[in-house]
Amino acid sequence: MKSNDIVIRLALAIVPLALIAAAAGVFWQGAGDPYPFSTLRGEVVMIRGHGLYRYDTVNSSSQEVGQDIVTLVIGIPLLITGIVLSRKGSMRGRLLLTGGLGYFLYTYASMSFLTAFNPLFLVYVALFSLSLFGFILALSGLNPDEVMHHVADHFPRRTIATYFVIVAAFLGMAWLGLVGPAMLKGTPPAGLESAITMIIQALDLGVIVPTSLVTATLLWNRRPWGYTLSSVVLLKILTMGAALISMIIVQLLAGVAVDPVTSVVFVLISLSGIVLGFVTLRTIQE
Repeated sequence: MKSNDIVIRLALAIVPLALIAAAAGVFWQGAGDPYPFSTLRGEVVMIRGHGLYRYDTVNSSSQEVGQDIVTLVIGIPLLITGIVLSRKGSMRGRLLLTGGLGYFLYTYASMSFLTAFNPLFLVYVALFSLSLFGFILALSGLNPDEVMHHVADHFPRRTIATYFVIVAAFLGMAWLGLVGPAMLKGTPPAGLESAITMIIQALDLGVIVPTSLVTATLLWNRRPWGYTLSSVVLLKILTMGAALISMIIVQLLAGVAVDPVTSVVFVLISLSGIVLGFVTLRTIQE
């Protein structure tokens, strides 16, 4: 069996599980009101108190619901599109499928480690596992020279390389600016609700920032892997960017205070990534 066939089967298994997990997060609300809870560090946070995410804070559960909405509306349809096109031997489909698996990997790695235990815990773990091995096989199955051959001459190489540097710089400054002073003072980072662990910051600093810098360097030097990684990561950002915007909107609707400057920058970076993701799709020639 070819690796692409295995990737497609793994992706097909993701679709119904993701549909269950995301639909439950959006539509399983129930009755109950938020209530205060004192953490081990003596901070008082508001717990959601109802629905699937009843034991998560109002802040984190709002982000989870926002993520679930995008998974239903954009993530799953794009993954299905990638499956269909990849079955036809389309390079655009294979890149879309790989990027889609990257989105589900990041999403359900976060949900597995970050979300308070609920009845769908094993579904999150299954989605994390399926997307992890699917992404590894999909990425390893791409031939960088072949991908580069399919990229049109008008591919905005320098613009995309610069974008990845900006992403790495912003995430690095945003998270290190919170974590660094807190480590020196021996206090929890402000505004991060220490009732939960810092999974997102660990993933961003440990995976997204290095990946962005490596991709920018390879792309700037016209290396085949630069074209491959930039295409995959941008197609992942296409969905993840929409999810970040959705998270901020749901947070505001839930009355969660957000940093306006950081939120605006996140939205601008997300919108730029979405635009560049569509541009990348258009520059892939079959």
